[in-house]
Amino acid sequence: MTLFDQRKLQFFPTVPGVYLMKDEHGTVIYVGKAKNIRVRVKQYFVPGRDGRLMVPYLIAKVTQIDTIVVSSEKEALLLESNLIKQYKPRYNALLKDDKTYIALKILNKQKWPTVKIVRYRGQPTPDGLYFGPYSSAHAARQTLELLHRLFPLRQCSDKEFARRTRPCLLYQMKRCIAPCVNLCTPEEYSHHVARTINFLRGQDKDVLKDLYQDMQRYSEELEFEKAATILTTIRYLEKTLETQYVDRPLGVDADALAIHRYGEEVILIQLMFRGGRLVGSRNFDFHSIAEDDSELLSSFIIQQYEKQFEVPNELLLPLVLEDKQTIEEILTAKKGERVYLHVPQRGEKKALNMSGIFKMNLCLLICFNILKSTNRSK
Repeated sequence: MTLFDQRKLQFFPTVPGVYLMKDEHGTVIYVGKAKNIRVRVKQYFVPGRDGRLMVPYLIAKVTQIDTIVVSSEKEALLLESNLIKQYKPRYNALLKDDKTYIALKILNKQKWPTVKIVRYRGQPTPDGLYFGPYSSAHAARQTLELLHRLFPLRQCSDKEFARRTRPCLLYQMKRCIAPCVNLCTPEEYSHHVARTINFLRGQDKDVLKDLYQDMQRYSEELEFEKAATILTTIRYLEKTLETQYVDRPLGVDADALAIHRYGEEVILIQLMFRGGRLVGSRNFDFHSIAEDDSELLSSFIIQQYEKQFEVPNELLLPLVLEDKQTIEEILTAKKGERVYLHVPQRGEKKALNMSGIFKMNLCLLICFNILKSTNRSK
């Protein structure tokens, strides 16, 4: 049973575009895209043609369908994302900006950059380099403590830095090279900042290689104290990396996505790997959406990576997307270099989808959403 006059479908355009489904109050309740608008919309009204759980509930409320014609599938994909954010339709998955994320931020525009933990919502302010987000404040603090042990950057505030006349205790502990009293050059300090950035980007082997070269150079120059300090850093870094690498590191900058459905609940998990190391994760949950897994992933990727400050080289997906090529073009343009959407068929990337990391996140979120569903029904 539908309130929409299906005879109008014969006048719908047969080109790429976006369609907006409205209820009796004129409220947009669903936005979709299509290569051929008429063919796609007709599928909603053929019994049994569309097997999505929420489609019958959606169609029963539709009284009007507006269409917008565009010149390409890419424009349709971007327009769909913008309209979802504008109208916030009841049956579309919308990424909310009300979550608080935890990340590490390098204030690289300062003369003497520092690293600190920050919290942000939505799009972070573009006044530094961000790394993360981390799954918890504890995980971020652990990483920051590791950075303080490995790279002797200043930890003091700008006010304390400006009024200091002699090195603090951290200098004696070899945790800082005292730029506050000019005991290091800007070039030397910048070198440590670059190492910190490379480490946070997962380029651990490059950092270790660089440290070994410095140790060798100091040894040849008979500066054995400096060489010993670097050796201590190398040993600590190597020991730390042994515990931080996942069992089968991917070896590239990649995000892995997984979807799980439980009744009307949909759970999406995003794991972030940098240089093969798991550096962060995000969980998203949606309720009573009409999008299937492919449509949800396409919509999620456009919404998420439009505002994310770092786009990886590869996205590992659980299924092939109809808009794969178009999405790759959009992400490549944003990143400035080629980005691939890949559905692993074998090997360690395929095994990742069934790894304990995903299973643990899914179990926790399923329990959480069951509780939410119970509360909704009360």
